[in-house]
Amino acid sequence: MRLYPEMKAGISHRLLPVYLMIMSVLPAGNLYAQQAVVRTYLPNTADEDWSFLSERSKRNDFWDPLKYISLGREGYYVTLSSEIRYRVEGFHLLGQDETSAVRDNYLLQRYLVGADVHLGSRLRLFTEFQSGIINGELRSPRSTDQNIADYHQAFFEWRQPFNDKSVFGVKAGRQELSIGSSRLISASPGLNVKRSFDGALLYFRNDAWRISGTFAKLVSVNPSAFDDRPDHEQTFWGVAASRKSPRFQKGELGFYYLGVDRANAEYDQGEGRDLRHTVGVKWAGAGTRLDLNYDLILQWGSFKGSAVRAWAFSTETGYRFIGTPGKPRLSVRTDYATGDRDPIDPGLQSFNPLFPGNSYSGQVGFLGPTNLTDFNPAVTFTLRKNVFLSLEAPSYWRTSTADGIYSPDLRLLLHADVGKAKYVGTNPGVVGIWQVTKHIMFQGAITRFIAGAFLEKTLAAGGFGFYSATMMYRF
Repeated sequence: MRLYPEMKAGISHRLLPVYLMIMSVLPAGNLYAQQAVVRTYLPNTADEDWSFLSERSKRNDFWDPLKYISLGREGYYVTLSSEIRYRVEGFHLLGQDETSAVRDNYLLQRYLVGADVHLGSRLRLFTEFQSGIINGELRSPRSTDQNIADYHQAFFEWRQPFNDKSVFGVKAGRQELSIGSSRLISASPGLNVKRSFDGALLYFRNDAWRISGTFAKLVSVNPSAFDDRPDHEQTFWGVAASRKSPRFQKGELGFYYLGVDRANAEYDQGEGRDLRHTVGVKWAGAGTRLDLNYDLILQWGSFKGSAVRAWAFSTETGYRFIGTPGKPRLSVRTDYATGDRDPIDPGLQSFNPLFPGNSYSGQVGFLGPTNLTDFNPAVTFTLRKNVFLSLEAPSYWRTSTADGIYSPDLRLLLHADVGKAKYVGTNPGVVGIWQVTKHIMFQGAITRFIAGAFLEKTLAAGGFGFYSATMMYRF
């Protein structure tokens, strides 16, 4: 059993309203569609557009000379980028009468260096190197902690504008993907080594609609230098369409189909090939006070040749009190995902989260959504224009007592027979964010997992504590 959390380092959709307040970020995937000058750093560097710096009068930042390096012709230029992130983490598994306590403290380092080469208005080449390093003691190491150096992204993009408001394009090569719902497909920036895919993405965008399709393979993470390869046992494809929601100025209504073929997936029922088809509808929006993010997801397919039927929904609704000191945002989030009803029956009802971020289980990405029901009240305060404090207290239950609990990447953490109860635990946590400048961000988190009845006969019966302190610099 692995009890070590995978703390998210960037901002998950659970803290997306905070991130929007800090960075005034446009929706992800809005490449080349920015109508006004926006000086911002996006979660995926490849989505940034610094072409406005061709006008020297708009250069007012120390790094601007590197964000637009002219190649001597109009529309021909290079943008350089970098991210340095240091994160200290500590994990304390509380001891019991017959077990001793476990304490781990370690330092995670992540370095990203990118170059975006624009060859006119239609062609670009993007390359980004990534290095992830861990120092210190971690008794249950994760594959995403160490990767000395490798290509995180390396793709070319060709685009064909039809008019000022619509464009068709294709991206081919290694890249981060965001298609359909970020709850299902994510680069998972909280991991020390971010996730990427080898494949192709086709897209069409206009004022109202965004349509995209992809076929790709997950990139496997290996610890040495330049040894990451496409994982031929995990193939992914999908199509998605979204349009502006009529209910919100910053709203989106989306529909998607996603498919994944895993040669070897592990569930409480056993191991085998998992061919999964997923359809979903997403509704998200943000107004001056009210914001929401809803997903309804249905799945079918086969596991070891037998039928799969699973489903899930996820909702988050927030309300901001503008006239109150601290401008508190109160929110309630709930997730529900099915689990297997009978391990003897070859049919499977366990939900497959595909390639999610670590956002389903509070500030520590300990539990994945499979066979999990959670309820999470939270509040976020704006202490200053660039200082935010969030408090949350998510609680978790197994959806089905015939199935176990899983990590976000679908590793089986505990079998169903370790306990009979549904209640897994409660995970109160506090997160503080200080966006010092556009380049520098500090983030701290501390949480305590209070074990429920399902865990009373496991090593986690006493619960555990976790903390992290992060410094990130970007240009």
